[in-house]
Amino acid sequence: MVRLVVIDDSPPVVSDTPAHVRLRSVPDLEMELFDSLPSGVGEIVERIATAHTVVNLRASTRFDYEVLSRCGRLKHLAVWGPNVGHIDLESAQRFGITVTNTPGIATESVAEHALALLLAIAHRVRQLDYRIHQGEWPRGMITQLHGKTLGVIGAGRVGQQTAAIARGIGMNVIAWTLHPERYNPETTGLDFVDFSKLLTESDAISIHLRGSPETRHMIGSAELAQMKPTAFVINTSRGDVIDEAALEEALRDGALAGAGLDVFESEPLPADSPLRTLPNALLSPHTASTTDTALASSLDMVVDNVLAFLSGEVKNRVV
Repeated sequence: MVRLVVIDDSPPVVSDTPAHVRLRSVPDLEMELFDSLPSGVGEIVERIATAHTVVNLRASTRFDYEVLSRCGRLKHLAVWGPNVGHIDLESAQRFGITVTNTPGIATESVAEHALALLLAIAHRVRQLDYRIHQGEWPRGMITQLHGKTLGVIGAGRVGQQTAAIARGIGMNVIAWTLHPERYNPETTGLDFVDFSKLLTESDAISIHLRGSPETRHMIGSAELAQMKPTAFVINTSRGDVIDEAALEEALRDGALAGAGLDVFESEPLPADSPLRTLPNALLSPHTASTTDTALASSLDMVVDNVLAFLSGEVKNRVV
């Protein structure tokens, strides 16, 4: 029997899905699914110490040297989603662990959600809807995005798709990425500028970066101070790209017009987070990629990756 562990199905995405049924129907596969997040290294190791294959759903479950060195039977780490910043890939290679992911599946859904947040915060949809439900007929200025400049931070698939949608509503788009040499401006259609220029010239920025030590708090007090006070920040990538305390201060003090956030430094967002009290912060619960279409396709790809590996092949290899 080969042991497979779904280590962190919380909030649930695999349970009682066709992907779950497919895995349970595999002959000679012993499957265990945990519907809670592991609390630390000890519990991660306890759950997967005897596993051949691990399906990882949450970036909060970190696979560092300490974890991987204590899981001698682990051969395959199947990640749901494209991001592998929470995995020590060098250690995975060292211990002979194959890492796979599901690239490109949620490109459209995340880009749509980024623009939905931007449109909603610029047009004050939440505030106007609430006041009408209270019996008011409010009048006031909303922000037109046509003709404004969107700064896209991160030039991967989601960043490119977000730029395309933004151009479709008449926005100008500029971009910055950590590795511009990897992208051809002619094929991406992106106008690359330096980071400072993107911050100062954008009427809104949309963040599409993988989490890494390089990107942690790259948007902090100094960067927010460079932005226009009328500007908006949208983040559908990783919560720790933004210094949340600095963002809260900028939103409260009027140094920034608004923020649309799908990701946070701590998830679920703590009940006492000041972001919950700010009317110019539009929040969603890390759900940009969980449309019915994207969820079904990405879970199918995870299962395909697992079945391929069990049959001696590797699909969507990272290392």
